[in-house]
Amino acid sequence: MYHVMEYGDAPKSVKGIYDDIFETLGNEGLVDYFKVLGNYNPIVLEVTWNALKNILVKGELPRSLKELVFVAVSNEKNCSYCTDIHTAMCKLLNVNDGDIQKVLEKATNLNPKRVKLSIDFSKKMAINPASIVEEDHHTLLASGLTKSQVFELMALVSLVNYSNTLAQGMMIDVDQKVVSLLIND
Repeated sequence: MYHVMEYGDAPKSVKGIYDDIFETLGNEGLVDYFKVLGNYNPIVLEVTWNALKNILVKGELPRSLKELVFVAVSNEKNCSYCTDIHTAMCKLLNVNDGDIQKVLEKATNLNPKRVKLSIDFSKKMAINPASIVEEDHHTLLASGLTKSQVFELMALVSLVNYSNTLAQGMMIDVDQKVVSLLIND
């Protein structure tokens, strides 16, 4: 239903955002999600990219943990596009395939414990934020996360929910280059 805007066809303002995506994520980063936004609403593209860059890519928490959280929450919310994109990003970041599979299979034996607790908290918050209680925060803090990192995790969950909603609403298929990463293990 919606079409992508390739780099060569993009106006200067959109090319600037695409360039930032390339610089930050490499060639694999400019996925169809961004290209559709670039084609129809450059303001939403810019806001979305800035949020992803500042919450997912930057910060105190390891990027690999944040990508696993993105996979877990997207999988929980049945967003196949985001699940596949961020599974591929995990692979590019050399996250252990066994850990990725455990997250996708919703296994309870994920290690280290801090990763498991972060994912459990994130899925709970994504599905029903009102169900989060003080004990959930204490559990994360006791596992070694700082309060700043807990806030980063909460911001990430909000971003995943936003991204899932947008991707599902756009009804886009997973990019062919991402499919290649997923099947070429």
